[in-house]
Amino acid sequence: MANVQLHMDDDLQGLLIPQRQTPLLLPVSTVIEILGYREIEDADQDAGWLLGNFSWRNLTLPLISMERLLGVAREETRGRKRIIVVHVFSDRLKMPFLGIEATGMPRMVKLNEENLVVIEDDPWPGDWPVSYKVKVQETEALIPDLDRLGELVADL
Repeated sequence: MANVQLHMDDDLQGLLIPQRQTPLLLPVSTVIEILGYREIEDADQDAGWLLGNFSWRNLTLPLISMERLLGVAREETRGRKRIIVVHVFSDRLKMPFLGIEATGMPRMVKLNEENLVVIEDDPWPGDWPVSYKVKVQETEALIPDLDRLGELVADL
């Protein structure tokens, strides 16, 4: 493991997004809104990780299961699921937003040089939408590659 070199004066804020296995870590700046789970319309595409589409601010957005995308079987979740609306940087999408399924309420975490560690011994294939596996405040988490995730949705 190696400390991430953030080279900054202030702490960053992140959100730990609950998943059944390994939570996701997102910068607060990429999260547009946290929604209660709502009606999901079936998607026309046959990607198991695309759960369907949902309405948000008069838009129809795709809902993604990061765990399914990474090969984790989807099970019924206890508790209150959420939809995390994130901004993705893909000029190939009609709208630069998508939803990521969460198994509970995200938790704010402070990120700095002392508490954010990259786990180097866990390589990811280049086409997976995961930038890093990290340890933040003693919790292992995955940092999704939102650009790559946007490209995967655009390719459907």
